Amino acid sequence: MKIVVGKYSGFCAGVNYTYNRAIEELKKGNLYCLGDIIHNEHVISYLKSIGMTTIYDIKDIKDNSRVIFRAHGEPISSYEYAKEHNLDIIDLTCGKVKLIHNKVLKEKEESFIIVIGKKKHPETIGTVGFIINDYYVVENEDDINVAYSEFAKSKKRKIFVISQTTFSSSYFDFLCDAIIRKFNNIEIKIDKSICAATENRQKECETLSKKSSVMLVIGSKNSSNTKELYNIAIDNCKVVYFIEFIDELKNYSFSDNDIIGVVAGASTPLYLIEETKKYLESTCL
Repeated sequence: MKIVVGKYSGFCAGVNYTYNRAIEELKKGNLYCLGDIIHNEHVISYLKSIGMTTIYDIKDIKDNSRVIFRAHGEPISSYEYAKEHNLDIIDLTCGKVKLIHNKVLKEKEESFIIVIGKKKHPETIGTVGFIINDYYVVENEDDINVAYSEFAKSKKRKIFVISQTTFSSSYFDFLCDAIIRKFNNIEIKIDKSICAATENRQKECETLSKKSSVMLVIGSKNSSNTKELYNIAIDNCKVVYFIEFIDELKNYSFSDNDIIGVVAGASTPLYLIEETKKYLESTCL
């Protein structure tokens, strides 16, 4: 048996910064986090144990409290509410997400904005909260026709396309080609704002899954970037297991001849990856 762990697995730089800052801020006292700080139950549970309260509606936060704005980002309305209620914001919005917010603020004056991403993902919700009008979120090819109708209703004559940072890189390219065909003869500016760390993980997962007899994808089931790794893995490998907890490995069997590829999402702690490898080594080698 051979176990190959993807070198890009584990916390990305943005998640690592968010996690460490949260710990530092908790040393000063208890605080709120608006939404799940990252999509990983292990991390959320630990931070809760040292004083962090996750809350999903900013209106439920007591006035004059400290609150984390997580890496996914928040719409303008959250900043306005925080100011009105004297909330002390610890803004941990990922730098790449802030850059997207700045770009859409600039482009929305002249362009209809198409955001390629998951409609219900917190990052997408935060981004469109900076656009407010004349935009549409494209999650699949069917959405392009709706986006075209919305564009026709607006007074804009240009299109600006941007993406959720953790969206599928290959599917973004596919959707952009379809948008160009649909919006024929309309000026289109495309900004592929998918995070480099996300693209690196996806490319590595594709390569590794083609060489492996079994793929293990470690991370939360509600993590967008981890689910993309799973989708890539099942396209290239016959046996793929998506696990969040080490105990889940007991449900699966491995053979001496297996080549096991291991990848993990950007919100998966390193210790979970190491524990997975140790389990495989102790059980199968």
